[in-house]
Amino acid sequence: MEPWLIVGAGRCGLQLAWTLHRKRCPFAGVVARSAASRTRALRVLPAESVRSWDEPFPQGVCVLLAVRDREIPETAAALRQAWAAFPVVLHASGALGPEVLAPLRELGAAVGVFHPLLPFPHPVTPRVRLSGACATLSGDPRAVAAGDALARALGMHPVACPTLDWPLYHAAANLAGPLLYALLLASRKELQRAGFPPQEAKSAVRALAAAILQQASHAEAWELLTGPIPRQDWQTIAAHLAALSPPLQAVYRALARLPQRPPSEPPSP
Repeated sequence: MEPWLIVGAGRCGLQLAWTLHRKRCPFAGVVARSAASRTRALRVLPAESVRSWDEPFPQGVCVLLAVRDREIPETAAALRQAWAAFPVVLHASGALGPEVLAPLRELGAAVGVFHPLLPFPHPVTPRVRLSGACATLSGDPRAVAAGDALARALGMHPVACPTLDWPLYHAAANLAGPLLYALLLASRKELQRAGFPPQEAKSAVRALAAAILQQASHAEAWELLTGPIPRQDWQTIAAHLAALSPPLQAVYRALARLPQRPPSEPPSP
């Protein structure tokens, strides 16, 4: 595998850099653009692996841009100015396709997307478990091949998608990520509001969600789902809607429509 230089020492970039370093993979370092991110990177990486933007870039390394979505075009433009014959340049956004890096393709680089389908809550701790997680790849064939090798070196499962509806893909990922997280927090809060002991709510929701996730991993559709929604018990659902806090009523109604067989409408509270 060719050595990788990661541009961006934030949540995603530093976690990937730390894993490459720990696994003793070919690693050219991480570029930290601010003093704060550099200090953070030095907590987990040796000094020789932490670079500033002002330093000359190493020649001929593959580059992964792990910066915010809105920063990718300007970072690609800056990389063009500091060009060092990079054979491959990938970005780690799930919301943008490979074409945002087209200016670098003009210089001879193969460009593409390497999107880790994982939450990165913090740059340093807790450590994100990459093993077995999906890495979505797209772009030029050489870029996809390099991304595939990177994913395998990190212990991830590479999935190449030659064509992808990026907004839809990113929205689907958010359903199982941040939106699921928000639902679990809301469930805990509503349990407490109902009178459930606060100290028990967290563990109760954790155990319930773990069981549901295990069942969902074996299900083809809704056949393992239990409760009033698959039974279409509208009397119980109406009681739920009346009891929930107003912001959650709309969420509940929308989700209640998904597993219906045959189509029907949940009642108004």
